Amino acid sequence: MQQQKVSDATQKSKLLARQVEELAKQYETMDRTGEPFGTIVIAGMGQSLASKGRDIIFCAESIISMRVPDVVLDATEKNLREMALHREAPFLGIPELRQAIAQRVKNLYGQSANPENEIIVTSGSMQAEYYLMAATLNPGDEVIVPVPTFFFDIPVKLARGKAILARLDPKKNFIHDSSDFEKLVTEKTKMITVCNPNNPTGRVLGEEELGGIAELAIKRDLLIMHDQVYEGIAYDGRKYVPMASFKEVRDRLISITSFSKVFNMMNYRLGYAVGPKEIIRGMEMVHSFSSMGIPSLLQKGAVAALDPEFERRHLAETIAKLTKARDYGVARLSEIDGLRIHKPEGTNLLLADVSAFGMSSMNFCKYLLNEAGVACAPGIAYHIEGHVRISLGGDRIEEAIERIARAIEKLPIKKKE
Repeated sequence: MQQQKVSDATQKSKLLARQVEELAKQYETMDRTGEPFGTIVIAGMGQSLASKGRDIIFCAESIISMRVPDVVLDATEKNLREMALHREAPFLGIPELRQAIAQRVKNLYGQSANPENEIIVTSGSMQAEYYLMAATLNPGDEVIVPVPTFFFDIPVKLARGKAILARLDPKKNFIHDSSDFEKLVTEKTKMITVCNPNNPTGRVLGEEELGGIAELAIKRDLLIMHDQVYEGIAYDGRKYVPMASFKEVRDRLISITSFSKVFNMMNYRLGYAVGPKEIIRGMEMVHSFSSMGIPSLLQKGAVAALDPEFERRHLAETIAKLTKARDYGVARLSEIDGLRIHKPEGTNLLLADVSAFGMSSMNFCKYLLNEAGVACAPGIAYHIEGHVRISLGGDRIEEAIERIARAIEKLPIKKKE
């Protein structure tokens, strides 16, 4: 009987591919460890408490606002019936949206992208990132992933590649030093990822940092994936520099954007990638035989968001709102002994070093949830243990910050700096 149980367990372990089985095992312990995506655990715990009548403020998931702009809702509603009855969208996305994207990157970055074969519309940025990995990586190919960052290592693994984590130094403000990255390059290295503006640190990379990465990519023949879902959200007059501004790497660059952040279109689940036609064609192949395209009625609404005048006005309003939240959060939390704040240069995120209090980031977030009624994101999910990420986009952010501060002030410092 015991032998039969062992045999059954062995058989079940063979059902899933190794990389999927490893991810599934992580999920089984995610509520304790926070890996790979403890943020959704904390958010789920918060929802459970809220359903029982507890007043919870949600600062775990990176949401700037759930208020979809009226111009987008109006366009969606206006075209809903027509698009619902229309033929299904082309795999690359409806022509109107791809043309609007091409015009946008031309206006903003001086980049010429052919809407016919250099742009693909996806269900959010993460789908684009997985499609990219699936289309370009062979088993064992390596991808350098500077961390902390969003979990780009997961789609690399699912595509049977190998993620090489390049740990950035918090004491050096998470500077991206291309000479450090080059030490990690091997004959198997195929790509390097860039998250700018950065989730979770709030860094906005400078031109020198990005230029170094561009030079490295050319020197070592690497692809570059630039996740720019927070593009343009920069504070204090800091210039946002897209990787696409380096013309010499456009033939090896895949820029990925989401409508969820800048345009508040979280539930539209829309993103897109701009890149060389050969790579976009490969992503289209993966796309074609998985989701077979994105609902056209959602894409039609997104066209309105890319009106240049609307985007300029909307982005300015967003930055003004977030700057106020950023300044309040940094000022209040910096008053607390033992807490170190990484002042964000952009995004809607604030990263706090809580290591002095002797808890794992997952346990610290559970403490804040239960004690303060605020759901935050554990740093371990972004490859930076001992930190907590706070989303600044909610309408009650000042109240959330005050609740967090009061809860932390109750804790003794266990680790001397």
